[in-house]
Amino acid sequence: MAFGFFKKVEAADLILHNGHVFTQNPELPWASAVACKGEEIMTVGNFDDMSGIINDDTQIIDLNGKYVFPGFIDIHRSPVLKVFEGRYADLSECSCPEDVAEAIREWTEENPDSEIVFGYGYRDDLKPEDNPEDEESASAKFLDEVCPDRPVLLLCANCIDCWTNSAADRIIVETAEEECVDTVTVGYVLNLLIPFDFDAVEESVRLEIADLADKGFTSVLNLQSPDYFESLYQDSIIGLYNEGQLRQRFFGSYFMNRPLLPNGLIHRLMARRTNCLELGNMIHAEMLNLYLDNAASPVPFSQEALNAILEDVCDKGFGIFLEAIEKEDLMMAYAALEYVRSKGYKSVFVIASDYELSSEDAADLIYWESAFKTWGTNVFSPGSLTGSVASVEEAIDHLTVDAAAVVGMADRLGSLEAGKLADMAVFDENLFELDLKLLPRVHADMTILGGEVVYDADAENDIEMYNLMASQQL
Repeated sequence: MAFGFFKKVEAADLILHNGHVFTQNPELPWASAVACKGEEIMTVGNFDDMSGIINDDTQIIDLNGKYVFPGFIDIHRSPVLKVFEGRYADLSECSCPEDVAEAIREWTEENPDSEIVFGYGYRDDLKPEDNPEDEESASAKFLDEVCPDRPVLLLCANCIDCWTNSAADRIIVETAEEECVDTVTVGYVLNLLIPFDFDAVEESVRLEIADLADKGFTSVLNLQSPDYFESLYQDSIIGLYNEGQLRQRFFGSYFMNRPLLPNGLIHRLMARRTNCLELGNMIHAEMLNLYLDNAASPVPFSQEALNAILEDVCDKGFGIFLEAIEKEDLMMAYAALEYVRSKGYKSVFVIASDYELSSEDAADLIYWESAFKTWGTNVFSPGSLTGSVASVEEAIDHLTVDAAAVVGMADRLGSLEAGKLADMAVFDENLFELDLKLLPRVHADMTILGGEVVYDADAENDIEMYNLMASQQL
């Protein structure tokens, strides 16, 4: 008896065909079709060659000549700060305690219904000095004069200090006693005096991710937001993830703008990583975002402290996104890069700065080419591109393969190849034929995340039209 052994061929879940697929794969730059299985790309090529992986359950989308690109990755903004913009008193421009007081007065007048007055961004050196003979803290007395009738909570730019007034202090003390809390931390205070409406925040998150999907973004790296803000944003996107409505991968980063003890920092990074372990490839917490501006910082970094922090961070496998503001900061960043590379660490190391090293400055640096170099970030920018890119080709590279390297996912994102995650953006026009300045204004026809269509412009327009007609009938 003869036995035949046949290998079962799996069918694709989704196939896009009859289009122009830009792959970012040098071996096959353009194709006409792409097939997906689960959340990964199954094959890229010609539709005629895919008959063997089609069955009755395969979803087939005719592109009708449209253009497919790898899903864009935003690595220069903060969707988190954008969502919270206007929901707190911005104290980042305050240069003295009186400026803080004025900012709080203005915010309380403009937000009379807010139960808690919350501000963020004051510098470390602005806090009023305590009087040893006075049991009441100087910050409480100072803020009582500004706003005595509502709890006031101000979070420092370093994200580890805060000011509170007497009304807030009473709530904190009473609750801590009831809960038998021995040590009151800033995290405890923030979770107790919750200054935001969660439903309103979640709705803003929905709008933000919808706007990103409309522009073809399937991943975003968050930068320069306090851990508290990011954790609230994450709560919202976890809810959307559980509902199957998340439209981008979220790459979180722990923001640090002053030296911290390495042990405490590593503890925070590890806790964030643990919280994301069950969320697959959708929500990540694998990066330290270090903001280096020693000239303006009340607590500047020394080279030794920076080296020690980054060595411990690399030892635990975290990536580094280091923003260097002045030329001296940039030189310190490269010295730290040289240090961790000399120790054998190959972690992702991004240096963002508006300065560039001269050939003379770089002459003695052995490892400087191993860092990914990009321009300084603008967290409130409406788009991920600036005047730093010179061509559409460079812009597409920056939004795909380069950005994938920045978030540590070069082997999974950035190009359309078999085995990579099936993140794609579909456009009506060939982006390479656009004027560069028009590129940030384009709208995607469709956005695909992990092999699932998460944004369809036609369907979205139909929903908007239905809602408009329904509202008119009412």
